[in-house]
Amino acid sequence: MKVLRSVKFRLTLSYAFILTLFLSAFALFMREELSRVLYADKDKQLVEESVRLMRPLESYFDGIFLSEPKPASENSRQLLYILPREIRQSLYDRIEAWEKTNRMLSRSTLMVRFVHTNHSLFVSNLKGWEREIIFPNFERDSAFMETGKSFQTIHFQKKPIRLYYQLVEYEGRPLFVLQIGAPIHEIRSTLQRLSLIIGISIPGLVVAACLAGWLLAKRSLRPIDSMIRKAREITMADLKSRLPRTHTGDELDRLADTLNEMLERIENSAKSIRDFSSNISHELKTPLAIIRGEIDLALRRSRSPLDLIQTLRVIEEEVNELIRLVDDLMLLLKSDAKQLRLEKQNQKLEDILQQTADRFRERAAHKNIRLEVFIKQPAAVVGDSLYLKRLFSNLLDNAIKFTPEGGSVTMTQNRTPDNQVRVEVADTGIGIEPELTEKVFIRFFRTDQARAHEGSGLGLNIANAIAEAHGGKIQLKSTPNEGTHVFVFIPLRQSGA
Repeated sequence: MKVLRSVKFRLTLSYAFILTLFLSAFALFMREELSRVLYADKDKQLVEESVRLMRPLESYFDGIFLSEPKPASENSRQLLYILPREIRQSLYDRIEAWEKTNRMLSRSTLMVRFVHTNHSLFVSNLKGWEREIIFPNFERDSAFMETGKSFQTIHFQKKPIRLYYQLVEYEGRPLFVLQIGAPIHEIRSTLQRLSLIIGISIPGLVVAACLAGWLLAKRSLRPIDSMIRKAREITMADLKSRLPRTHTGDELDRLADTLNEMLERIENSAKSIRDFSSNISHELKTPLAIIRGEIDLALRRSRSPLDLIQTLRVIEEEVNELIRLVDDLMLLLKSDAKQLRLEKQNQKLEDILQQTADRFRERAAHKNIRLEVFIKQPAAVVGDSLYLKRLFSNLLDNAIKFTPEGGSVTMTQNRTPDNQVRVEVADTGIGIEPELTEKVFIRFFRTDQARAHEGSGLGLNIANAIAEAHGGKIQLKSTPNEGTHVFVFIPLRQSGA
């Protein structure tokens, strides 16, 4: 049953059916065409024989009807006008003399009869076979009565004979009927042998073709069996294995390439999940450990109300940190699932930048950092103000966090020639190594210098997700110990939007 459900079996069965259909149709067409040609050639042979016999005989008809008036009936052919007995005898004598002189009938390889219109036979080369063969009545042949010519098929001793009837006329008078026959059993035997050959050869050819097709399909689909065996060996514990390729560039090779690309994505996703689980557990472990330590400390000994309030404030800060972490993760999950819902409206981006900067001025002043906003060109965008504020808040948070006391942080808004607004967030902080500038957008990634500061490593990733949700992008350029420049590009609002 497993073989019957296999692709090889279905391909072979389909191939056998189509091959049988085409071979049968071709064989039937060839047999019918051969039959038509053979019978047409036989009919042509009969007609040519009648012309050969009648051409030299026409001169013998002169002088027979000198005393006989031409029949008045215009339907002499249909009525088969019967000649007077004297004229019939004269015609018989002349044809007999013609045959003795030329021996045309006796030398003919076909059956030839000259029959009067009253059905009496007067010349034939059949000799003693006349009584054995039953010839049809030509008066009952509608084609003969209308055209004076007709073909019929009779049987003698179970063998078919093809007959050609022709009415011979002279000056509008029907003289006699020329009957020419030829056996056609050889044609039928040939067609029967051909049918037998077709009946035997087609099944044999189909069986041989099916066997070849099965072997070919088995060989062609062998790489799939190898891929199946290899795929069964791949588990979550070992995603580095890849499916074997045929290196032929065919469909199976492209299938292996596609599946290997999918395995690579699965491997990367699994690695991301493991890294995510490790990072999130680490991020959750620290605040939870602090909370647990504060609770244990409060429970071990009696504490004053002021100490308890201080403990609760520490717990509150850590809980808020956990809530921010969960909110960040939820935002990223929605972004990954393309379910980040933005309430987009027309926004003046310079207002958002000023409002965001105002929230950080106290914190910047606390570190003696100069925070400035420069609006070189106003810009209107279509976006969600809350998410845009979060984007620039994350960038300002990083800039102030990694800028030492006495430094500066600036936000500069300008337009680009390609109808975008560019916001540059620049600081004079610790900077980032050039080889790490791409990695800082990876979730939970933090440089060695950044680990000395608070944070989860999600800020830039969230900012990039918000920018992409607005049809924009983020670029970063940094020099160690000199500072970092983050460029945010967002499409301008189209006129009329």
